[in-house]
Amino acid sequence: MNPTAFLGRPRLAPVLIAVFVAGCAATTPTSISSPSSSGSAGRPGAVAAAPPAPSGTAPGASPVTPLRVVNAAGPSASGVPPGTPQPASPPPGGQPAFAVVIKDAKKSEGLFTLYQKDEKVWIELKPEDFNKPFFLSPKIATGIGEASVLGGLMSSARLVEFRRVYNQVQMIERNTEYTAPAGTPEGRAVAAAFSPSLLASTPVASQPEPERKSVLVEANALFVNDMLGIGTRLQRAYRQGYGFDARNSAITTLRVKPDTVALQVLAHFATAAINVAQPGTPAGAVPTVPATVPDARSLFVTMLYAISALPAEPMQPRLADARLGHFTSTHWDFSDDLARTPLVRDVDRWRLEKKDPAAALSEPVKPLVYWLDRTIPLKYRDAVSAGILEWNKAFERIGFKDAIQVRVQPDDADFDTLDSGASVLWMTSAAPSFVAIGPHHVDPRSGEILAANIGIESLAFRAQRAQRSQILNGSVAEYAKLLQSGGAVTGEPFDPRACLEADQSAEQMGYALDVLEARGEIDPDGPEARQFVLDYLTHVTMHEVGHTLGLRHNFRASRVVSDEQLSDPAYTR
Repeated sequence: MNPTAFLGRPRLAPVLIAVFVAGCAATTPTSISSPSSSGSAGRPGAVAAAPPAPSGTAPGASPVTPLRVVNAAGPSASGVPPGTPQPASPPPGGQPAFAVVIKDAKKSEGLFTLYQKDEKVWIELKPEDFNKPFFLSPKIATGIGEASVLGGLMSSARLVEFRRVYNQVQMIERNTEYTAPAGTPEGRAVAAAFSPSLLASTPVASQPEPERKSVLVEANALFVNDMLGIGTRLQRAYRQGYGFDARNSAITTLRVKPDTVALQVLAHFATAAINVAQPGTPAGAVPTVPATVPDARSLFVTMLYAISALPAEPMQPRLADARLGHFTSTHWDFSDDLARTPLVRDVDRWRLEKKDPAAALSEPVKPLVYWLDRTIPLKYRDAVSAGILEWNKAFERIGFKDAIQVRVQPDDADFDTLDSGASVLWMTSAAPSFVAIGPHHVDPRSGEILAANIGIESLAFRAQRAQRSQILNGSVAEYAKLLQSGGAVTGEPFDPRACLEADQSAEQMGYALDVLEARGEIDPDGPEARQFVLDYLTHVTMHEVGHTLGLRHNFRASRVVSDEQLSDPAYTR
């Protein structure tokens, strides 16, 4: 690669894609008194069974921050159609009246009505809320700066439903991998063959509300747990006995909108003792500890769970074409025995519709809005915005004007960009890892993208020199850490969806800067070097936006521009 290849802004070829986004409502916070400890709040793991808590109070454990409530204006896995009233349950067996439970509680109305009193949070579930799919989009809000436990990372999205079994309410993750129309013989066969998963469960907390017939369930029991498997990730990364500590974990923030409820959970993980390597321990099996926390026996991770209503009408799916580079949502459709294969691949894409379908160029009904998180340094925001808005040139070629917009989160905002559709965050870690990442969450029914987050690592402008020195020194293991975002350490397999564009671009940028500096053609502290870095940031942002739009790498296009053109400063500018 020519060392001046990144001096100019990359050219963007038009791409045919469809997009949709919902705007973000403004929010107003209400401060609540600090919660007290709750020993029964946590249910870790996929089966929601609490393991023994670490013995004693872990060093570094401190009271959680006050709970904030933010109000905004404004076929089932069990085979039962959504909204079907539940079968009559046995006598309530002593549950208090609905009004008694919520007495003196703060009420927040949104997708679900929430009630909060001290550290307790209840969700009001109406009869029509049972056996109905909801979209659960979980993310890590704050992490530890290493081991892939980084604030801003997306976890796997899930389709969940609430199921009542007598006096227990279960939060079930639907099995969306295997499908057939409900009510058909094939649908009944699929339901009999494949199981959903239990995420958490809790007893009904109240008698039915006399008029609405709704009941209360304790949100703490459903969400104050290790649903994302952070404890397992820590154990695999460090070979230490980290476990979820329910007593020092709590719901700290609630945000409610008409179509979304978001709960932020401060989760404590601890181990009673630190394992040390024994003589003769094989290489690769040596226990280590996090280098970024004051006491390795104790650490906090904040999880954000956003539950949203699914689109009332699923977007029309578009079958993937191997000639086009899109990410896909895959499922097995057993409804047609004559199909060559039951495997169906739908393109991941946003929903984009013209305000004026007859116009050659029209604004979209709902533009795709990217929120710049307030964590992005001021000096880099213009470069990031430019990388996002560059995609409007491609959308204009297919008839959309201003399809993408950029908004900046105010410093005093009361909403979180993590639950705002599409966002860009500045992520800080202790060592270079992925440099930049652009994941997204989709509606598995159609492939419609419902949420996306771009994470740009703060070390992106220092990482290239460290990477190159490690490569040239033959430190393969260290380079593997960088390329796999910690996977070489944690034992995780290499993610086939992983993208190394930012890493490789950073390496090329660092090499080019070194060459230009050695030739005396650039002042390393001058405005040219600064613009060089800003162009690199714009390039990386453009690349990651493409991933959030559902686009994979266009490998064939990598040969569209010849080496001679790349070596021509007039062309690259």
